[in-house]
Amino acid sequence: MKKLSKKLITVSIAQLLILLFSSVVLHAQDIDKIFANGEKAFASGKYQEAETSFRQVLEKDPDNYKVLRAQADTKIKLEKFQEAEMLLDKILAMPESRGRTILVFVKGDSRGRKAELVDETVMVLDESGYVDADHVDEDISQFVKDDAIGPVPHFRVFIMGSGKMELLPKSRHRIQYNGIPTATREQVTALKTVVQKMTISATQEKPTDEMVVINEGCFQMGSDLGGPDERPAHKVCLSSFKIGKYEVRQKFFQNIMKNNPSQFPGADLPTDSVSWEDARDYCQKQGHRLPTEAEWEFAARAGTTSEYYWGDAVIGKEANFCDSECDLNSRDANLKDGFKNTAPVGSFPPNPYGLYDMAGNVGEWVFDWMPVNENFYLISPEKNPRGSRPELNACSGVDCVGSYSITQKVNRGGSWNKKASEMRMANRMDSHFQLRSDGTGFRCAADMK
Repeated sequence: MKKLSKKLITVSIAQLLILLFSSVVLHAQDIDKIFANGEKAFASGKYQEAETSFRQVLEKDPDNYKVLRAQADTKIKLEKFQEAEMLLDKILAMPESRGRTILVFVKGDSRGRKAELVDETVMVLDESGYVDADHVDEDISQFVKDDAIGPVPHFRVFIMGSGKMELLPKSRHRIQYNGIPTATREQVTALKTVVQKMTISATQEKPTDEMVVINEGCFQMGSDLGGPDERPAHKVCLSSFKIGKYEVRQKFFQNIMKNNPSQFPGADLPTDSVSWEDARDYCQKQGHRLPTEAEWEFAARAGTTSEYYWGDAVIGKEANFCDSECDLNSRDANLKDGFKNTAPVGSFPPNPYGLYDMAGNVGEWVFDWMPVNENFYLISPEKNPRGSRPELNACSGVDCVGSYSITQKVNRGGSWNKKASEMRMANRMDSHFQLRSDGTGFRCAADMK
């Protein structure tokens, strides 16, 4: 009687395991089917249905970067841009994998084996009676073997530790990608930039470019201690004008210009990588203009005569430049400003006139040309100078006749990708007026009415 009871108990356990095993197999197959249904729904434009399918898969496999990417694409179609960005951030937080390196886990075990994925799905008849002896009683294998129900999905992997190829039933194993492929990271990074700009467009926030009145006055423009293009220091007197309190934010530029060239998207980040022509056009659409170079330096100095409007040295708390966190070789390795790239406008203290980011963050286009074959500072008029060839609003077509030496427009103030020393008030930089130069933005100015 005792032997019969024991046999019945053993059979009952075996039957239970058979049911559980079959359930797991069907579950794995169901997940694959749900994902396939989601892909089919997406292709058919049924985005809400696809969203539901991908969500169900992610509930069971939350770190599957392929499903995360599929769901992000679906969120974009549904104009759920912030949710899409969160999914993309989750992918980008994963380590980078160069190849198909994975970790293989027996379900229920936290210890993984390093392997290389050869095939993600191989359908074979599970007649081997394979059982992981470390976790399942070998006496049960006969019941599993006798219950083969047809083709079963397997992973085919190369186990690095043993140097052998193995077929592993998906019902008993799970794989974890040891990071994401380099190509995938690049694609996701590019897609995130697009999504961020879509988010900005969705706000449709109208510009509120605050202007600060700069009263008339005189100052010494340039520096006799600077480079050749900064000399000689010379007296300049200006009429009163207005200038933007902040660098033009992307949310305003994108709303007006219907595009956003910025390398680092963000609603309250300054517009960067913008051409002089686009900066000019934005200001004109707002009823403003670009400041002249003299106006810019007068406003930036704000009555000071030091190298920077805060003094003669930089410690890292005053403005955004290429500091120790910057990836470029031009970085100041011993200084830190708190931002790797551009910073939200107004992140640093203003100058004495209440203007923000007149040093650093992005270089700022001004109206003036930088003449190639002459030093305009030697001949600059004292009253309201407007630079060399001020009659040329741009250099294109017939306007360029006799102006072959003028191709460069001036930008001022240094930027996140420049050394701290390039933020000096007298420092001058220039780029081709049609070039969307890295780290170059702008603010607008206006005449007093």
